[in-house]
Parts: sequence; structure tokens; C-alpha cells
Amino acid sequence: MKKTLLLILFAILPYLIHAQQVFKITGKVTDSKTNAPLIGANVLLKPTLLGAASDLDGSYIIYVPTSMVKGEFTLEVSYLGYQKVSVPITLTGDMVQNFALREDVLQMQTVVVTGMGVEIEKQKLGVTIGNVSSDAVTNSKALDVISAIQGKVSNVEITSTSGEPGASTYIRVRGANSITGGTQPLIVVDGSPINNSEIGTGVGGVTQMNRASDINPKDIESIDVLKGAAAAALYGSRAQNGVILIKTKSGKPGRAKLSYEVAYTFDEVTQVQPLQKIYGQGNNGVSSKTAVATWGAAIPAGTPIYDHERDMFKTGHTLDNSFTLSGGNEWTTYYLSVGRVGVDGTIKGKSSYDRNSVRVKASQRINEEINVTGNIQFVNVNSERVQRGSNVSGLLLGAWRTPPDFDNSVYLDPVTGFHRSYRMQNPTTLKASRGYDNPFFVVNEHVNDSKVNRTFGNIRLDYDPFDWLNVSYTLGHDYSMDERKTVLPPSSSAAPTGQVTTERLMNQETDGNFIITAKQAFEFAEMKATLMLGQNMNERKYNYFGTVGNDMAVYSFHQLDNTASYAPDEYESIIRSESYFGQLTLELYNQLFLTAALRNDGSSTFGVSKKRHWYPKVSAAWEFTKLDFFSGISNWLNFGKLRFAYGEAGQEPPVYSTITAFGSSTAAFGDGWGASLTSNAYGFGGFYTSGGKGQDKILPQRSKEFEVGFDLGILQERIGLEFTYYNSKTTDAIYSLPLAPSTGYTSQVQNAGTIQNTGIEIGINAQPVNIPGFKWDLNLLYARNRSEVLELPGTEYVGLGGFTSANGAVYKGFPVPVIRGYDYVRFGRGIVYNGVDIDKTYSGWKPGDLYIHTTGYPVQDPQIRIIGDPNPDWTGSIRTTFTLFDQVELSALFDIKQGGDMWNGTLGALVYFGTAQETADRGAKVVFEGKGPGAGKEVVKDQAYYQGVGSSFVGPSSANMEDGSYVKLREIAIGYTLRNDFIKTWTGIGAIDIRLTARNLHTWTKYKGIDPETNLTGGSNLRGLDYFNNPQTRTIILSLRFNY
Repeated sequence: MKKTLLLILFAILPYLIHAQQVFKITGKVTDSKTNAPLIGANVLLKPTLLGAASDLDGSYIIYVPTSMVKGEFTLEVSYLGYQKVSVPITLTGDMVQNFALREDVLQMQTVVVTGMGVEIEKQKLGVTIGNVSSDAVTNSKALDVISAIQGKVSNVEITSTSGEPGASTYIRVRGANSITGGTQPLIVVDGSPINNSEIGTGVGGVTQMNRASDINPKDIESIDVLKGAAAAALYGSRAQNGVILIKTKSGKPGRAKLSYEVAYTFDEVTQVQPLQKIYGQGNNGVSSKTAVATWGAAIPAGTPIYDHERDMFKTGHTLDNSFTLSGGNEWTTYYLSVGRVGVDGTIKGKSSYDRNSVRVKASQRINEEINVTGNIQFVNVNSERVQRGSNVSGLLLGAWRTPPDFDNSVYLDPVTGFHRSYRMQNPTTLKASRGYDNPFFVVNEHVNDSKVNRTFGNIRLDYDPFDWLNVSYTLGHDYSMDERKTVLPPSSSAAPTGQVTTERLMNQETDGNFIITAKQAFEFAEMKATLMLGQNMNERKYNYFGTVGNDMAVYSFHQLDNTASYAPDEYESIIRSESYFGQLTLELYNQLFLTAALRNDGSSTFGVSKKRHWYPKVSAAWEFTKLDFFSGISNWLNFGKLRFAYGEAGQEPPVYSTITAFGSSTAAFGDGWGASLTSNAYGFGGFYTSGGKGQDKILPQRSKEFEVGFDLGILQERIGLEFTYYNSKTTDAIYSLPLAPSTGYTSQVQNAGTIQNTGIEIGINAQPVNIPGFKWDLNLLYARNRSEVLELPGTEYVGLGGFTSANGAVYKGFPVPVIRGYDYVRFGRGIVYNGVDIDKTYSGWKPGDLYIHTTGYPVQDPQIRIIGDPNPDWTGSIRTTFTLFDQVELSALFDIKQGGDMWNGTLGALVYFGTAQETADRGAKVVFEGKGPGAGKEVVKDQAYYQGVGSSFVGPSSANMEDGSYVKLREIAIGYTLRNDFIKTWTGIGAIDIRLTARNLHTWTKYKGIDPETNLTGGSNLRGLDYFNNPQTRTIILSLRFNY
């Protein structure tokens, strides 16, 4: 009851705050062609800050205190996707002003955020900024905001690590700009940066989460993507990878608005690895229940066969509830959001994700000069995750290596109750490795829990002493605590005696922005000028504390006290920075738009030789169709703009790289192989000197980028075309170089590398049909990026990690990254094999042809080479929307990636172990194409072949390199909006939105693995490796939204 009264009070509070004599401006906002109401249009009375949002029938009301009625006013209305309209008015009493808006197919009047709170119309930009609207985010029905923008911004690659609930996302904007520093862009919410770290992701262990997943997508007003240094220079040494600016919804003056949405989701895994179901456990055709592999005899008829491809998966379910309340008046606005997401994943057993969030955003005008805005979100996330990847306790590693006639579901021995697997089918001891864990044991007995509590937001004070001057201060804070527990019960292959690990990860960021903005108009050249000056103070803290306990006394008691020995590990880091920045924008003759900006950064991560660094930016945009010359051809060329921009941005060096640090005597936890511990000397504990020598002259990495382009509106704005060419060069790229053993150290970080990215981006917005009752909108995106390492002094290559057989690396003259490993002996490489120069000895070959040994088989080249490029040749998307009578909407989004190599290590391992579908042809005869002494010889594809050169598990890595191209039906939806005066009168419900949505419904690809979009290593530069990662999912969502 108390909660209900508080809610009612919150709703009516704005109307009790400021009662005085007022004039009333009323009217309706509609579509100029269909006359349909436009809901949520912004109506502002300038130069005041008074305004309102249009209602469910398009109506609005603005109350103007008579004390403010002085002189002329301008009534301005804006609505996303429509052209802005301004009308001069004189207030002498109550008045009515209606608006009929025209669609802005080109979206040139869309207001975008360019950084530090600066908002500007897209037509005045000298850079290209990707913009995603609130409707595009919410209608995607994605559970996190990053996944919601997949395929909607050109040259922004977004890949989910897996289809598990809450899985992290890989983001890369305009290629890789660093060697070892990662690709994640800076994320800023309502003017304050937030933590989007992904801690603990590797080639093994569980799937971790990005913290951007804590944001409720239904709270999003808009998302703007600053793609490169030319656009993001105002964020200095944190903006090398681009910036994603998220603006959350606010309350609008007008009556209270209430919305409730419920969505129910069905999830299913997409592709799985096909397995053979003919042969059983054993070797060389002889059955054996103790064999590691499945090379035994054919399984006798009538023997039960088990579907290990899919027996670990089920249909997942999600229930998503959200509630919002917003409103206000000319003095106070408020927005309240409550969300609850509960996910039961597609993996049988412990696979879940629950997110509870509350956001409150309010503003209060103290007087005509001072306004205060507060914005805070609390989120609680609980998740149960599953081991995957290169990991003997990994789910699919054990499941897919199991012979087809072994029943994994009976994971506890009926007699002893001990964990059983196909490698130990009748266990007699508890504390012994099973080789690979039974997957049902993994999902039912293992514990991989995470509990996150997070609070973030900001408070902003605006002071407007004059109509041309604004002074603001924004203080933002982001705090999160992630408490993790990992339990490997006794008999787990990674920890046979049992292991309990507890971890606490604290991230905290405080950010303060002080900004002065002055605007002035001049008669000369019809000039309008805006000058912004500011200072930023930022502090980031990270604290890690973990304890691992080994040798559990009681099987099911998951506490550290239940272990015989345990050791702690603790780490803390602090980064502090201070920055100054300024920006000047000029508008001349309403057609030439100039911008110049400069930022100066100082950071505790910078070397002592140069503690401060400058980041400049300039841009120009010319709307040339404003010239009289173009008035005669305006029927086919309505809008034309040329633009140019140059800017610099950076990336801070790794924390504490300026000093030689000490490390504890415990190693990191959580990769699925169990914690690797180094015994403390004599049992006393302590620290040891790090192998990395400090570099006190370290500099931030720096990217210098220029871009040019044009925007055109054709055929009375039925078609909009955007084209951009960019060239970005990163210097002082940071990586570690080896040191001579005589120094007492193993390596030292250096500023040494140079990387170049060049590319083009093309966007087409079109409205092929717009007639009464029917509208067709079409959006096409295309992007191509070419990356090359120009300089890499001091080393042949920089390794990025991976596997012995295939790993990521950076080489001079190649893109970032490439995949390196072993290949077959091939012609055209100058190879001398067994003392024979094969190129000179044999004729008729073409470069790349296989060398065929006297045995008739190809052979492995002992030299490690570059065997693949995981970077796409180009990316693109097709988005189409059909609207009928402003009530029915049918939309689809196709996401395209052409090119990009994948190492299918999963298939390579399964071929070696004899469970892959490909091994069902064992005993088949084949002649390998190539040249050499064994060319033309018929040979048998037997166990020796598949456990040799026929598999990348022990043979050539290139044996399982595949093309990762795909076309994904990323989104398809049909929605119906019901508006009925009778229902509104009797229930208060102004609109009901019913929507059926499917995500990742189908993928067209030649890739044989679980999904060409799989990403084992999260947000690092390393990509293109697939090794027993958990699959992606397709999703069907039915949603129902009520607007009151």
C-alpha cells in the first residue's frame, strides 16, 4: 500500500510544485502524408526551456507562466525520422498551433551527440557518426544494448562470444588500432564514461560478461558511435578505438505516461558439429572400453546410440518484464524504469541469467537560471555459467569426444555413486581424474556462479546566467562488485581432489566534467559561433581478491573451509587523469560549418619523460546545394554536402608499465584447468620481482585519422547516399620486446609499432514507396577496411595467444591479427624437403600445390607460417521495413560478413578422436591431388591419417582452416499497434503494441563449425579461433506493450 501511494504521489508531484497564472499552448503533431499522430514528438518554446512531448493522439500542452511572457518566441517541434519545424509566435493568451511533419528520409536533421554533451544536427557534421534510434534498439528485443546495434552502423563489427545468457560481445570499429591493447571502444552514458570490462575470458574457462550488458535497452533514447580519431578526439587518450555515446530516456513535460511491456522468449542452439554414429570406442578397428578415441569396430546392430550433438541442449526460455513512468511540467521532469529479466539457458543444468534493474532520472529547475539533473541506475545480476573451450572440464570437449554408444546422462555410477565418463566407465575411486569430465557432471555438479551489484549514474548542474552562456558541471560515478564462485568437485579432471575458488572483482570510476559554453550570432556572414571550454578529472580503481582451496574433504560442501589447503591472490590498480579541452564551431551563411577542437591529457600511466599529450581535431562541412545554382535541379538533387575531418586520439599505456612491479607467488585462476599455484617459499608467502622491466618513457599510442566524404539527397529526398573514405595511422603502438637474460628481466614494453587502417563506408537510405496506407523504407550499408602493420621493430612477430597448433599473431606487412600455425609442404615456397629442393626437382606444379610423399600422403611443413586472415573482406547489412496504415509493421535485417578465415579446431580434435562425421568414411580410398614422388598413388583414409596429417589437432593447422563468411537473418519482426478511443476511454490504455520477433533465425554459411560468428577470446585482438566454444542461439520473442 505504501508503495502504491508513493507511486501516485510521484506521478502528481510536478503539478503540485508550481501553481501560478499561465498561458496554454496546445496543438497536435501529425504526419503530413498520412495524418497519423506522432507520439513522443518534442515541442519546445525557445528561448525558454519549456516544452512538452506529444501524447498518444499526437496532442501536446505547454504551460507558460505569464511572468515569462516577454517578446517573441519560437515554437519548435522535432521527431526522430522527421524534418524539424520552427514557427515564430507572439503570446498574448492561450493559443493553438498544429504541426504536420514531413519525413526526413536522409536523417540529416537527426540530432546526434558528438562528445562532451555537445549535440548538433547531422547535416552540420564534418565527420560521419553512426546513429541508432530508440525504436531500433527496443524493437530488436536484444537483452543488451550492444547486441541491439548489430548490423545498424557501418564498419562496426559486433560479435557475441557465445549464445549463453549474458555472454560478452566483441566490438571493433574501423579495424584494429593496437597490437596488444584490445579493440573495445569507450562507452559513455549520459556524459559519463562507464566500465565495460570483460575480466577472465580466455581460450578456456567460462564465458564472461561485458558490463555494458547491465544497461536495460528499454531505457535508451539514442546511441551515437564516434568511429575514429577524427570524430572522437575530444576524448583524447581513451578514444583510439572509438566512442559509443548512449543517451538514456528522460521525462517530458506533460501528463504522466506509464508503459508496461512483457516479452517471452524461446531460444534454441543454431549449428552443432555433426558426429558419426557408426563406430565405437577403440583403436584400429578393435573395440576397447579404456581407449581414449573412437576408432573401434562398428557398433553392433540394436545397440543404443546417443545423440551427443544435441543431448546437452534444450529449449531456453526468457521472461522479460519492464515498467516505466515518466512526465513532468515546465519545472520538473522525471523518468522511472524498473526491469526484470530471467533467462533459463539452452544448456541443460546450471545455465541461467537474471537481471534486476531500476533507473531513476529527474530534473528540477530551481529558477530561470539553474537546473539540476540526476540520473542513477542500480542493477543486480546473478548468473550460472558453464565451462567451455580448451578445458578438460569443458562442456562440449567432453560431450563431443564421447563415443556414440556411451550414455553420458548416467553421469554417476549406479553402484559407487562416483562420477563416470567414457574414459572411466566403472569408477572405483572418487579423487581421480576422468580424463575428460562427463558433460552432465559439468552442468549438474560444477558451480560457476557470479553475483554482480552495480550502481552508476551522474548528477549535472546547469547555470544559464545569460541566454548565450551555459556553465555546467557533471559528476559521474560507476561502482560494481562481481562476486564469483567456482567449484570443481572431487573427480573433476581439472582438479581430481576437488577445488573451491572465490573471487571478488571491484571496479569503480569517478568522472567530473566542468564545461563553459558560449553561443553568439553575428551579422557578418550570417555567422553563428559556439565556444566550449572544459576540464575533466577521472579516477579508475580496480581491486581483485581471490582465494583457491584444494583437496575437498566433503564432496558437496562448497566452502573454502572444506579444503585442506588454500592460498590467496590480491591485486589493485588505480589510474588518475586530468584533462583540458576546448572546441569552437562556426556556421557561415547557413551552409558552411567549421569545427576546431583541442584536448590536453595527463595520466598516471604516462611515462615521466612526457606527462601531457595534445589531441587536435578539425572538420569542415559545406552544404553546397544551398547555392542558387542548384535551385534549378532541386527536383532530383535536394541535398548535397561535402565534408572533411582530421583528428588524433590515443590509448593509455598499461597501468604500472612505467615501473618494475612485484608479483605474488600465486598465479591466476579460472581458466578451467584449475588454479595453478606456486608454493610460497618456506611457507612464508611474499612477492617476487616481475619479469617485465618498467619503461619510464612509455607514451600513449596515437592514431591520426583523416576522412573525406559526401552526403546526397536525391529525387525529392526519396534516396539518401552517404560516402566516406578514411585513412588512420597508429604510431607508438605498445608491445613487449624480449630482453637479454643478463639484464635480469625477460621483457619490457616499448612504443615501437605502426599500424595503418584505410577504408570506405557507404550508406543508402531510401523510401521506394510512400503512398497513403503503405510505406517501404530501405537501408543499405557497406564497409571495407584494410589493415596493415607498417612497422614492427625488434621482433619478427608479436604473439596474441591461442593454441600450439593455431594462434593469433601480428606480423609486419600483414593485417591485425593473422592466424599462424603449420601448413602442408607446398610448391612455390622454396622448400627443401629431406634434402630435396622440391620446386627445382618437380615440374608442372602451380604455387600452392601439395607435395605428395612417396607414401601417397601430403606431409607437414615443419616451419610455422601465416595460415589465415580472420579479418573480413567487407561487411554490410540490408534493413527493410514495410508499414501499413501506420499500424502494421514488417521489418527484417540481414547482417553480412564476406571473408575472414576461421580455424575450426573443434573439428580438428574430433577428427583425431574419431567422433567427427568426416571420419565415418574410414577405410575409404583416395588419391590426393598434387605433385611429387607419390602423386597419383591411391591411399586409405585410416586412423593413422586422421591422427596425423588429416587433422589440425596434431597435424597441419591449415587442415581445418575454413571460410567464415556468412549472411545472417539478424532480425525479422511483425508488429501491430492497436489504438482505439473506446479502449482508451474505459481503460486508459492509449496504445497496445503486439510484436513477434526472431533474432538470428537463419545463417547462410559454408562454415562447418558451430557458427562463423563464434568468438572464443572475447574482446581481445585475438579472433578467428573456434575450439569447443558453446554455440550461438536463435531466438523467437513474443512481446506485448501497453502505453497508458
